[in-house]
Amino acid sequence: MYYFILNPTAKSKGTDDTWQYVSRTLQQQGIPYRLCATQYSGHAGRLARDISTEDPHATIVVIGGDGSIHEVINGLENPGSVTLGVIPAGSANDFSKGMGISHDPRKALAAILHPSKTIKMDVGRISGGSSGNNRFCVSAGIGFDAAVCHEALSSPIKDALNRVNAGMLTYSLIAAKQIALYEPGPCEIRLDGERRFHFSRVFFIAVMNQRYEGGGLMMTPDAKPDDGVLNVFICSNMPKSKLIVCLPTAKFGKHVNIKGTHFLKGRSVEILCDRERPIHLDGESGGKSRTLKAGFESEKINVIVR
Repeated sequence: MYYFILNPTAKSKGTDDTWQYVSRTLQQQGIPYRLCATQYSGHAGRLARDISTEDPHATIVVIGGDGSIHEVINGLENPGSVTLGVIPAGSANDFSKGMGISHDPRKALAAILHPSKTIKMDVGRISGGSSGNNRFCVSAGIGFDAAVCHEALSSPIKDALNRVNAGMLTYSLIAAKQIALYEPGPCEIRLDGERRFHFSRVFFIAVMNQRYEGGGLMMTPDAKPDDGVLNVFICSNMPKSKLIVCLPTAKFGKHVNIKGTHFLKGRSVEILCDRERPIHLDGESGGKSRTLKAGFESEKINVIVR
């Protein structure tokens, strides 16, 4: 049985056409399925919890964006038993890009129905912040990038740009505003409970399970979703004018040689800031905190990639 969790508002348009194609294909091939459409924020997580409780070995397919996937990951009762499929329909789609899932709904559906490759994806977990969701699959972050995510989630600009299929511009416009407003400060990072690193004037720290975040920025080109390692990107001690230049180069992973960018790796990460800073998980708000601790869940999730 396939369970499809559909976010009708993903990308503000397009999911109706995608679902019409998916449902028509399933009916033509006589494949049993159940459609579960979300009705409010957080509903995808509740649906995932109900499905995974009722059918521990279910194949759950998300038709939506990174936010819907994040909710589903957090709702699963038994992450190690279910299989996850994704038909991308968001404005950023960092998850599918990092996992190598086709953005063509026809190819994505074909891979789900006839998979040739699956990945046992690591599932990150944080403590810190005020969000009820603690798992992440793409990234968790603290600082400037989280501030951008917080504003993007409630911005009318995003909805307007989504209507003309330009939602990714939202992050660029809001980032330009936040650069002017954000005040960096000192942070300490502890890796695996042993190694300690100190950084001054930190703009943000991204704890990455995959390569991309923030609408296609290749923050950590070496990151892999199944290697049991968290890749940490630190942006610190650079003038704001240089940060404006640094961020666009991350689209192609060319920021790695810019002075003020730092890269660390570890199985667990603890971040201690000078004061409360915004936190995000997979681009969703995680509230504010002075600290963020990140590690891995004991169970991995089986994800269909092609």
